[in-house]
Amino acid sequence: MIAARLAAVVVVLAASSRATAAIDGGAGADGDAARDDAARDGVANDGHDGAGDVSAARGDAAADTWSDAPSTPTVPLRGRVLQKGTRRPLAGAAVTVDGVPAGESGPDGVFELRVAPGRHRVQIQTTGHDIADQTIEAGAGATGAVELFRLAPRLTGERYETTVRTLRPEIQQIDVSGEEARAVAGTGGDPLRVIASLPGVQQIIWPASVYIVRGANPGNTGFYLDGVRVPALFHIALGPSVIHPYLIAGVDFYPGAYPANFGGFVSGIMAARTTPPPADRVHASADVTVYDAGGIMTAPWNRGRGTVAVAARYSYTGALFSLLAADSTLRYGDYQIRVDHPLAGGQATVFAFGALDELGWRNLNVPEYASLQFHRMDMRWRRALAGGRLLAAATVGADWSRSTLFDRPIRARGLSVAPRLLYDRPLGAVDVLVGADAIAQDFDAAVPDFGRRPSDLGRSRQALTVGGHATLTLHAGPRLNIAPGIRGDFFAEQGVRRSIAQPRLDVAFQATDRLTLRANGGRFAQMPSLPVSVAGFEAFGLADLGLQTSLAGSLGFEARLPRNLTATLTGYAAQLRLTDVRDIDLMSIDPGAPDFLVSRRGRAYGAELLVRRADVGRLYGWLAYTLSWSRRQDESGVFGPSDWDQRHILNLVAGYRLPRGYAVGARVHYNTGRRAPVIGSGGSYQNLPAFYTLDLRVERRIIFDRFVMAVYADFANVTLTREVVQVVRNYDASGQPYAEERSFRLILPTIGVRAEL
Repeated sequence: MIAARLAAVVVVLAASSRATAAIDGGAGADGDAARDDAARDGVANDGHDGAGDVSAARGDAAADTWSDAPSTPTVPLRGRVLQKGTRRPLAGAAVTVDGVPAGESGPDGVFELRVAPGRHRVQIQTTGHDIADQTIEAGAGATGAVELFRLAPRLTGERYETTVRTLRPEIQQIDVSGEEARAVAGTGGDPLRVIASLPGVQQIIWPASVYIVRGANPGNTGFYLDGVRVPALFHIALGPSVIHPYLIAGVDFYPGAYPANFGGFVSGIMAARTTPPPADRVHASADVTVYDAGGIMTAPWNRGRGTVAVAARYSYTGALFSLLAADSTLRYGDYQIRVDHPLAGGQATVFAFGALDELGWRNLNVPEYASLQFHRMDMRWRRALAGGRLLAAATVGADWSRSTLFDRPIRARGLSVAPRLLYDRPLGAVDVLVGADAIAQDFDAAVPDFGRRPSDLGRSRQALTVGGHATLTLHAGPRLNIAPGIRGDFFAEQGVRRSIAQPRLDVAFQATDRLTLRANGGRFAQMPSLPVSVAGFEAFGLADLGLQTSLAGSLGFEARLPRNLTATLTGYAAQLRLTDVRDIDLMSIDPGAPDFLVSRRGRAYGAELLVRRADVGRLYGWLAYTLSWSRRQDESGVFGPSDWDQRHILNLVAGYRLPRGYAVGARVHYNTGRRAPVIGSGGSYQNLPAFYTLDLRVERRIIFDRFVMAVYADFANVTLTREVVQVVRNYDASGQPYAEERSFRLILPTIGVRAEL
């Protein structure tokens, strides 16, 4: 049924895949205009309080050259160095006057010199930027003027800056920056959709953002945003993320044994990080695509001590669908508000965000719809404490879900409160990480009355989860890291209580300067869940179904190769106990019935290969290959292929930065087709056909004096490959049964423009 409804959505989407748009522009400004804009760029014309000692900065040679005529009068020459387009101050830029080194810009991009009155040639240069070369008239009449020097980034494709993050080498983790993820072809510029191109991940139906990690159910993968647990990171159907793409700083993906500070899931974890707002000035950006429009605005407040960021996005797919398919509708929207400010010796952050989805269609002339929304407000405070770092936070949330089942409405409302504490501190050769977290939930649910006693899923209920964790990372010499950990969780729902200990062990051994061996293992637990997570329908059935658990481990190595390449090979295995739909034939659907779900044992095992070229030059990308098996035990005790059993998955991602601000990218995806039930056959299965796509992307970045504009076009499945999503038992004219493959062909274009001030 899940596949059938997703298929209905994507078939309707095929009718709207023709829209395109294109926008272009130019650039240019002269030095006089730059001086006129000084005040608007945050430079006062009455001098600068932070001017340094220039004579010392420009060195002995410059001092000797400029002091040979001590009686010559001098006048001040003040300037500020900004990056062209972004107006970001450039610190440490070398200043040359009449061919003689004279100093460099300070942290705010400002410099101050004293020169003889008259005309002077001033040149400014810094790494990764074109040289600014201007002739300045210095005189008594302009002693208070501040000259602006805008240095254009070199659009050669080379990278001159990179962000270094401290990662735990013993943990199997894939870290992708927001900039790299946005440039992956086929994502439509959405950084979180990069998960579909990583090893160990299977996408149920393209382009819907429903993913399986290492053979578990989609609902067994956890999604976090800045440490906040969220029901989903993606909108339904078209599947963009619920966070504005340019608010994402990066993505951390843990395909297996994730760190003990996360909890409540038996499969992988996808943790997204947002970007702290800049504190220098007001920034704004707007972006428009074929499907939606959005924007971000950030600003300092309280004299730059605090910052605020506001972002929002809303789709106009509803209007498109009303034109192309009157009996279908689809729309989505999301918002984010982040406020940062120092507080009580630390840094406080308030982060509010939420998302809305509406989907409707007609099934056999019966209207069906689904409406989902969730909202979160996270309040956190961080500070240094006793040689370590403390995080204290609390999150409040509200979820609403409404849909139809056999023409009757289903609704659920969930409220939650989730406090958490985290403290980490280095103690010599040992790093200590301890913490605690909890989530209290209250659900108000209503499902159709089918004449049977409903399960917890169809009743109002309360649930509580409380957990504590500790991890010790032992640096046993320069080459060996050993990190034992423990997490304990207490679960309570409808008067039923369960507790479970979840030990972890992560080991990394650097065998040579270029080869690191890793081993990871642990136990993981989760409340019963639907196979596909739905906001408001969670934390139920503890008495009937028990906890979901997994005992998982992996073993592999990472090799650093020449030309900025790394190769990682990992083998994994897991013993699972999961909640699954009892009726695999999907002919009798009653989610409120006691026997709708059943607890099954499962097994998952396979191997993953990742060969990656670091994003430090013109060419970047990776090759990801997954060989996997996913098994479930039926009621007779026999293990067989699960609905998610898919043997081979291959992704090849590449991007290349060209001169003059152009960038191109491509992605090739191939899978052998998953195991799927033949609907209406009474339990028969067959493999779906193999599926492949070619995705292409091109982008042009144009730098103006005071803003930057990017125009991009992203085309997913340019090969128009047919994807089979469901097999149904049907009958021909003679009454003979046959398996009917239901499929669609779709090219998904994302054409847009983004302007940033």
